[in-house]
Amino acid sequence: MKFLTGFSRFLSVVFSPMLTATYGVALAMLLSYLSFSPLKARVTVTAVTFAATCAIPVIAIFMLYRLGSVKEPGLNNREDRTVPYLVATACYVGTAVYTRFVNAPMWLSMFLIGGAVSLAVLTIVNRWWKISGHATGMGGLTAVIFFLMYSGSSVGGLMPEFIAAVILSGMVCTARLILRRHTLAQVAAGFINGFFCVFAAAWWLGPLFSAR
Repeated sequence: MKFLTGFSRFLSVVFSPMLTATYGVALAMLLSYLSFSPLKARVTVTAVTFAATCAIPVIAIFMLYRLGSVKEPGLNNREDRTVPYLVATACYVGTAVYTRFVNAPMWLSMFLIGGAVSLAVLTIVNRWWKISGHATGMGGLTAVIFFLMYSGSSVGGLMPEFIAAVILSGMVCTARLILRRHTLAQVAAGFINGFFCVFAAAWWLGPLFSAR
């Protein structure tokens, strides 16, 4: 039981919602035709994504914790999540704008917009019900791979990667259940939220904005 608890905590840290945007952009750089872009450009975009969607929200949470506005840095209390989620949403939007300035594909920007929308959903619903942020992040990450595979933007077949993402998502969601942070309904809702928002933004909104 101690091993399961420890491993669940490990998965929760490694696949924190703060990191999934960085993982998603990194996967896009490796698995799509962007892999043919200069290494410096790919590293720069990934680093900016990490700074904006991970480092800034973490600093904001730490500051809120020191000010007493957040009870614990892990945001396990539903009441603590509103302001950090709003900060993270703004950071996602800002990163999406940045990717447009560096002429990244529209679908890459839409991945981030989809992430922002999923965070907005979390922020609103969280006032009444605690949807899993970890599951939302994993749903978005899985959607990135599914989009690349389904849209033909990948450099090869991604079925093994997609299956691995689904299995890994199941492991992370199970970890949240083992740690008793969420119910089955909350992790299921989170995964659906993340997957739908990210895929829908890239698949439907991307071509709409590209046409303008």
